[in-house]
Amino acid sequence: MNLRSALRLSVVIFLLFPFLFLLAQFRITEWPDTGELLWAFKNSFIQAFFSAVFSLLIGFWVSLGLLSLSSGPYKKLRFALEILCLLPNFLPPIFILLSTLNVVDPFPMGVIGIVLIHTLMNFGLVAVLLAGIIENKMGGMIELAYVEGARRWQFLTRGLFPFLKKDFWLLGLFIFVVCFGSFAVPLIVGGGKGTTVEVLIYEKIRLSNNWGDAVLLAFLQSTFIFALSFVASRGKGAYVTREANLNLIKSWSGVFIIVALSFMYLYGYVQGFFSGLTLITNFYELQSALFWNFLGSMALGISVGVLCYAGLMLIAYCWPKAWFEKFLNGYVAPSTSLACFSLLLLGPNEGLYPFIKIPLALTLLSLNSLFRMGWDGELHALQSQITVAYAMGASRCQIFKEILFPQLSARAGLLAGIASIWACGDFAVSRILAHRDLSIAMMTETLMSGYRLNQAIVLSSLIILAGLLCFFICVGGSRVLRRKFAP
Repeated sequence: MNLRSALRLSVVIFLLFPFLFLLAQFRITEWPDTGELLWAFKNSFIQAFFSAVFSLLIGFWVSLGLLSLSSGPYKKLRFALEILCLLPNFLPPIFILLSTLNVVDPFPMGVIGIVLIHTLMNFGLVAVLLAGIIENKMGGMIELAYVEGARRWQFLTRGLFPFLKKDFWLLGLFIFVVCFGSFAVPLIVGGGKGTTVEVLIYEKIRLSNNWGDAVLLAFLQSTFIFALSFVASRGKGAYVTREANLNLIKSWSGVFIIVALSFMYLYGYVQGFFSGLTLITNFYELQSALFWNFLGSMALGISVGVLCYAGLMLIAYCWPKAWFEKFLNGYVAPSTSLACFSLLLLGPNEGLYPFIKIPLALTLLSLNSLFRMGWDGELHALQSQITVAYAMGASRCQIFKEILFPQLSARAGLLAGIASIWACGDFAVSRILAHRDLSIAMMTETLMSGYRLNQAIVLSSLIILAGLLCFFICVGGSRVLRRKFAP
């Protein structure tokens, strides 16, 4: 076995580690309680289904607003609104949780609350993706229908929806899969009546110490998500670049929806922040803890950024290989609870060990998401250069050093920076693998659980600071490495 094959196999084993480790440690002797399983599966399915439906409905409406800003002097405004749309999806969930809990009072705990949070997190992503799909796939058709005098509703029902029904279906399926496997949101706002499969796995291990049921539940959930993910990853269409007249479907009301929803969560956060500042004296006694936990957030963020950068570059070094690409495209990250508890069983959990285990868990859970955020596209874009280099007799190491690394380092640094922001805002993984507050996010979650929302919002501002510092360290570090090691 050569080095590339060994590294490729190592990546696969690392991603499958929780399943392999726990199946070796625990035997599944009986089927879990059917009623409990169906109840948790029903909750997961209902919240994921309605989250996907509402995200699609609001996202489509908002996409028409974005298309209203597709030309002329409005392009910069569209760019700003797209950032507002994507912000809830790329920030750690704790920010949307805090701002929404502060605005919506009383908050509907349970499935309704989960759907509300998931919709606010995902509608913007849906809007940006749909705007791009409509603009690129149907621009010419929309322009022709407008010239021919078609009415908007007529075109939507007889042209746009039938033509893009596969895209709507695949995008909805993608949101469904993301929400079905969500852990942090159901853990906070699920309540007793909103227990999902992911939370049930957590309770089976944490409360009942029933590892056999937990492993089987995780296997069933992962199989279900894998089947859906395989379908959801198969939608790719042709794109065009010519700008077209989109007046037929433009809707300024979509812009107002963006502004209204963005105002809601931004207002909730800002209002809570200033209200929390009036209680700033309560933090004086926590000054020492704040300092060390801020350093803890930085350590976790930078560690995850470095590991994700190394993981992405390792995938690039092992590229191309047909079965390896199919595995990465079809792979579904294991249950968050299962991945964390498998690392919890592996070695000690005191001292510095959580600062090793938490980054490993977050990298394990994030790497495949980063791969699907354009890393595979970057690798495919360089395929022709790799082929030519092979034909000219270049070695694998030479190809990586002179072709892949110089062109991929900046992108890897950007993706690693995003992962570091997620790590700084993580509280769910850290809560399992650490027995005390080690980061600002964990302190924030503790305050949030105690219904001290305004204080939690003030504290969360340090998460933003730590995340931005980690992001710029990762991006800057990738550029330094590129200049230092690239020819």
